[in-house]
Amino acid sequence: MKRIILLMLTLFVLAGCVNYDEELWLNRDGSGRAKLRLVHRSPYENPEEIVRKAALPGISLHGYDIQRSGADAIYTIEFKFKNMEAFNNVNDQLSAADFWGKITLNKEPGRRITFKRRISLGSQESDDDFENIFSKMQTEHPVWNYRLHVPWKIISSNASPNNVDVKNRTISWSFDTANMWNKTELMTVEMKKDFPWILIVVGVIVLVLAGFLVHWLFRFARKSHLIDRLTHHTED
Repeated sequence: MKRIILLMLTLFVLAGCVNYDEELWLNRDGSGRAKLRLVHRSPYENPEEIVRKAALPGISLHGYDIQRSGADAIYTIEFKFKNMEAFNNVNDQLSAADFWGKITLNKEPGRRITFKRRISLGSQESDDDFENIFSKMQTEHPVWNYRLHVPWKIISSNASPNNVDVKNRTISWSFDTANMWNKTELMTVEMKKDFPWILIVVGVIVLVLAGFLVHWLFRFARKSHLIDRLTHHTED
């Protein structure tokens, strides 16, 4: 019975979710902002769910818009998040269509940063008869699109080379749900922090100023000593 309920939830979500587009900007401290567009086939709109998620810790809603196009409700949402934990907590995972997934951002030796995001569709059991039947019955397959802006130099990614813009530090992925049933997809990026030239420049400036200060104190001390000797000689 539990499997049938899960299947019905999946049917509902996939019948309504025509497409999902997301653009994500990451900051160096793990915070960031996101803009997403979700097209949901539904006779009514659900702004209450947006407001509920916006009230989660670490989430700041900057605006949303809901429009209709025939039977579809089109949601456009922009928000900021304080850290990766806050971003991941937006995902309720109420259905088997997990287009939000989970992100990990890890620091590695050598100023390297690894980004991983895991999304999935279905129960992850390749022999699930219910989902296999439904996937063959589907006439429309939603496409999930992701675009990521990173603050560090891109070293490698599992995205298509045509979708990696090293100069502008952006990576894109696109997933056809027709090929995702009972699967997990992983988005990965390996990056490297820029060399901290600014810290070196500041350090050099501090050392130069310290040198001038020491030199000035030394000269001041010698001058004061000379004045004391001249004063003492005059008094004699």
